[in-house]
Amino acid sequence: MRKLFIQFYLLLFVCFLVMTLLVGLVYKFTAERAGRQSMNDLMASSLFLMRSELRDIPPRDWNKTIRNLDLDLSFELHIEPMSKYQLDEANMKRLRAGEIVALDDQYTFLQHIPRSHYVLSVGPILYLFYLHQMRILDIALLAFIGMSLALPVFIWLRPHLQEMQRLEKAAQRFGRGELDVRTHFENTASLHSLGVAFNQMADNINTLVASKKQLIDGIAHELRTPLVRLRYRLEMSENLSAAESAALNRDVGQLESLIEELLTYARLDRPRVDLNLQSFDLAQWLRVHIADVQPMNPQTHITLDIPQLENIGAADTRLMERVLDNLVNNALRYAQQRLRVSLWFDGAIGNLQVEDDGPGIPPDERQRVFEPFVRLDPSRDRATGGCGLGLAIVHSIAQALQG
Repeated sequence: MRKLFIQFYLLLFVCFLVMTLLVGLVYKFTAERAGRQSMNDLMASSLFLMRSELRDIPPRDWNKTIRNLDLDLSFELHIEPMSKYQLDEANMKRLRAGEIVALDDQYTFLQHIPRSHYVLSVGPILYLFYLHQMRILDIALLAFIGMSLALPVFIWLRPHLQEMQRLEKAAQRFGRGELDVRTHFENTASLHSLGVAFNQMADNINTLVASKKQLIDGIAHELRTPLVRLRYRLEMSENLSAAESAALNRDVGQLESLIEELLTYARLDRPRVDLNLQSFDLAQWLRVHIADVQPMNPQTHITLDIPQLENIGAADTRLMERVLDNLVNNALRYAQQRLRVSLWFDGAIGNLQVEDDGPGIPPDERQRVFEPFVRLDPSRDRATGGCGLGLAIVHSIAQALQG
């Protein structure tokens, strides 16, 4: 929100600065033009005075004569030799041509007296000094006004920022899985319409999630009932051979496994998953689990790479067992002879890695394996390659555990 305030303030300040500069340029052009015309008239009048008063007086007495004239002026008039002023070539050329040359650092103007080696010096002119000081004051005043704009901007933006912060916090909580979060604004609030739209969106999403859960639960229930009946009839049937009965039981088992995987994935595929966190020794838990898996897979040598010391961590043991089962079972399908399970810690984060000596996964396909119902090997069917939900469930559990 601070970023929004800074952006709005800078936009307003830049607009104010541009308008001020445009007005200042117009004023400067007009004032300089009028000042130049006044200075030309002044210098012309002074030269006319010189010609009339100093016509018969030698140049060495010109300044004395000017002082004796007792002119009531706010600046001084001097007649100086041209060689007194060290001018660059361009200004010297302008001076000899009869133009007025300004000495900005001395607030003085010079003009060549025709048919002589002298110049008429007018200044220092206090008006020019004050004008220079006013420029500094203008800059300071401009900076003060620019900073003062922050106060009305803040006063105007503050209620809008508070409303936006409320909406942002509600959206963050909703994104974390608190689907019952809603936001409410007064009818006069600037974000009232946006708040109403947010609540409608939240209601629709909540309804969609509930409908999805209800649909999957209903389908699972409706499928389980005929599967139980089918398995019972298979057990009671006497017309099937042992091979046929085993094949049918295997198919029924795969359907039951698919239903369980679907229910598990549906429970995990939501913004917020309820976790039952418990503290336990991850290394010892891994040893016990792999010790149970190895005897059932004697064709594959499973090695463990885990720390020797106790490594107490907090996790949901039920979900962690599902992660390990899915990873190990998936690796056993592709492993040729060896499988390695590694556990290590990076600070407070535990890392679990399962590797096999199979063909591996192409780098451009490694993200797809976490999508539901994706099997990268087209030669595998549900009998050999699972239902395509194992790694998707692992990915969902890892996200639920903030992994």
